[in-house]
Amino acid sequence: MKKVIVVYDDSFMPNKEIRTITGDKTYGETIFKRITLRDRMRDEIAKNRAVLEMLSLTDAKKIDKLILDLTSGTNSPEQTSVVYLYSNYGLADTGEFQNLLTKACYVNEVFVAGSGEQTAAVLLPDVNSCIENLHLLSERKMTGDRIETEAFLDLSVLGNFLTFITSGFDARFFNALAGDEYTVTKKSTKIEKIKSEYNFYYLLPENMKMWFVMPYDYKEDGQSASYTMERFHMTDIAIRFVHGAVSPEELSEILDKLFYFVQLRKSKAVDADKARKVADELYMGKLLQRMEDLKKLPEYAQFDSLISMGTAYKNIDAIVEHYKSLYSKVTKAYPEKENCLVVGHGDLCFSNILYSREANLLKLIDPKGALEEADLYTDPYYDLAKLSHSICGCYDFFNSGLYQITMDRDMNIKLSIDTDPEPYMDIFKKYLQEKGFSYTKVRLYEASLFLSMLPYHMDQPGKVFGFLLNAIRILEEVETCLKN
Repeated sequence: MKKVIVVYDDSFMPNKEIRTITGDKTYGETIFKRITLRDRMRDEIAKNRAVLEMLSLTDAKKIDKLILDLTSGTNSPEQTSVVYLYSNYGLADTGEFQNLLTKACYVNEVFVAGSGEQTAAVLLPDVNSCIENLHLLSERKMTGDRIETEAFLDLSVLGNFLTFITSGFDARFFNALAGDEYTVTKKSTKIEKIKSEYNFYYLLPENMKMWFVMPYDYKEDGQSASYTMERFHMTDIAIRFVHGAVSPEELSEILDKLFYFVQLRKSKAVDADKARKVADELYMGKLLQRMEDLKKLPEYAQFDSLISMGTAYKNIDAIVEHYKSLYSKVTKAYPEKENCLVVGHGDLCFSNILYSREANLLKLIDPKGALEEADLYTDPYYDLAKLSHSICGCYDFFNSGLYQITMDRDMNIKLSIDTDPEPYMDIFKKYLQEKGFSYTKVRLYEASLFLSMLPYHMDQPGKVFGFLLNAIRILEEVETCLKN
């Protein structure tokens, strides 16, 4: 049985419509469920023992480099088949794809694979055949006998791309999401949580319902609960933001809508003690409880040591103490003009905001939930802290793995994030100032969010440590703001 080399042709740039979502990224560089499509393909290919390696062609001008890689990739080029893949085809059926890789071990002539007239892949009998036809392959002009397969989905079709990308709901481990082209059904054994999410919409004031996706068909079976929603074929803002596809001008358009939502939120007056109690629970009580949860985890000691070794803080407790000190200063320096609570979304980060610039449509998903009207109300700053979480804190870049943690020559640990948030932060600051909110207070509260999340992301310890370093950076900025 012959071995196989896979060539992943990622030299084909998305069309204008797709680039409104992916920015200047190629198909292979597009991030889906925290992993690029190229790495996702590589991981799937690695499961097949017949495959020797996957080579990538990122630029049609680099064919000479690909030829060199092909000839050095095997000692038996005549006994090595080649599968030439086009990156605008995503995997729709991994079982079918694995069958295709196995078939490649036995081909003695050229086959083109796809559905209908599409060519998603070309199977070639040996390396020399691939090299001789590289220009035809890269120009997508290769012909041969057809293999019909449902392994692929053509992502160059906008509808397909949106279906593919929007199937990547980042559901928590206790949720199950299913559906079709028109609906999404959310199901969980956490019955009370699902019920509260469903009830939230029907408890909302009438003038706020337009912002949310309406749930319907609530069901309980004793073991789980579910509800259904209309599927909107729009991407959440987080997907586009991490791909660099949201310009500062577009962010202004988005914030126009979001701050309109903020201003529309129903409020109720409360006494100063009640307002302070709610805020203290959100930004202090929850943080302290989560820190106790973190200390129970085996990774805590390692994080503590790294903080001590590579930062100006003695340990994690010292970070918390710094936060507590700043919390006292900020709440005194920026007292509330009026004491009130507002109807809030509860998790207003970019991944919970669907937006279409073309349709001028914005919808909010995954609110915190409510079982009774009182549960709708929260501190006026909480939704803004969640927004800052995405805009200033780069939360979605952490979720997509777009950050690095390094150590310099002086043993200082450094955090780098693959973006420049400053232009977006400046716009956000302007909106906060115009609407009468304190940027300093928003950032402080945002730091509490990063610290409070730590025990709930232990499936990725590196990300948890990144959150810690990011919280330190935010606290340092808050300190600077207070001095100025």
